[in-house]
Amino acid sequence: MSFTSLAFWFFFGVVFALYWFASEKRLQNAILVIASYLFYGWVEPWLAAMLGISTLVDFFLAQRMSQTKSQVRLLMSFSLLLNLGVLAFFKYYNFFSDDLARIANIFGVENDFFFTRIALPAGLSFYTLKKLGYMIDVSRGTLQPTHSLLDFALYVSFFPQIVAGPIDRPQKLMPQIEAARTWKAEYLYSAWQLIVMGLFKKLVIANSVGSITERIFHLEEPTVLLAVTGALGFTLQILADFSAYTDLSRGIAYLLGFDTSENFKSPYLSLTPTDFWNRWHITLSFWLRDYVFFPLRRLLARQTRLPNWLVLAIPPLATMLLSGIWHGAGLTFLLWGAMYGVLIVVYQTLGMGGNWKPSNLAKTIFARLVMFGFIVFGWLLFAAPSLDWVVNIFSNPFFGSREQQGVALIGLSITAVYSIPMIAKMVLDRYSREDSIFRSLYYAVATATIFVYVNSSTPDFIYFQF
Repeated sequence: MSFTSLAFWFFFGVVFALYWFASEKRLQNAILVIASYLFYGWVEPWLAAMLGISTLVDFFLAQRMSQTKSQVRLLMSFSLLLNLGVLAFFKYYNFFSDDLARIANIFGVENDFFFTRIALPAGLSFYTLKKLGYMIDVSRGTLQPTHSLLDFALYVSFFPQIVAGPIDRPQKLMPQIEAARTWKAEYLYSAWQLIVMGLFKKLVIANSVGSITERIFHLEEPTVLLAVTGALGFTLQILADFSAYTDLSRGIAYLLGFDTSENFKSPYLSLTPTDFWNRWHITLSFWLRDYVFFPLRRLLARQTRLPNWLVLAIPPLATMLLSGIWHGAGLTFLLWGAMYGVLIVVYQTLGMGGNWKPSNLAKTIFARLVMFGFIVFGWLLFAAPSLDWVVNIFSNPFFGSREQQGVALIGLSITAVYSIPMIAKMVLDRYSREDSIFRSLYYAVATATIFVYVNSSTPDFIYFQF
């Protein structure tokens, strides 16, 4: 079920009524767990079974860790192997299956299994990181494991965020799961704005721009101008699409009495690569920072024989490469991650890392324009069907035929027009009061526009594939 479908809202209406009718916390949690497993296994019930088995295993491993300190490393290693093994199999098998088949044939083994394509279960990458964060914190002793299987199952499977995040930490979500919840009018006030913006950004902006960008990225030999048009369009599309999912997720969670994490803070106004990753997909960025970047940097800092430049360069490079690999198997994702790793190192070397700020407005504008150029090129790599496709762009004509120029002009115009509501919302958030008439007018127009654009064939959210 998608948050934009009528089926989901009918499902949520039933869950909402049952949930708030049940006044006891444990019953509320049970209703949410059942709803989460129904939501997740709606199309493929085996996905819910796999989620349940992995949740059971990690729950008992965490319990064992708190009871037997001498076995923490062994238990944590088993959890890592299980979670990362399952994720790697589903996420990367298709990428390596042809090579495996060729190796098997060398030894005279013929097996059609190698040619079977395996679909990645939606949400696997997200709930795997949630579970791993929980297990790592328990192994470190910074988190006491819950003794309630029901509460842990709800933390892992919470349906507003299981498919594409946010990747909330147990320190944020578990206390809310364990606390009693009663209905408050402020939940509705907080939720409706997020839900309206989520539907507006997905149905009106992302889908409209996506219809152009998808055609460009399916061209075999686009001109440079068309490729730039596609990259700029995708830059708008992916922000509108992914932030729409997060808005809907947070809005739905609010209606259930949960305050979940923000995932975006005007990422295209970033000054540096580090600044960008502090604003884009924030919960993933902070997960990688706390569980990969910082531990790796501390480990390397203890290696006295390593030169200082290497100690500073390896953590961002390794972390961003891992980010690229997490998003998918393929050289384009790997290079996308590597690009950001190199940029972070270069900016740090130039003294522009961390909380660096330009000294005046002109430098601020220039820094943002430069960073925006890197972001757009990164999205070109990210959305490209293959690395060869990207390389071949630069051997193609820049402008191309009159027809190709016309298509590029249309694409750029559509991107510019649909950027206006996003920019207007950012300006309103920054400069207007909560009770401003301009905000009310904006939401009224957005709501009316949603009904114009809504249809029964809405494409899935982009991050469903990750």
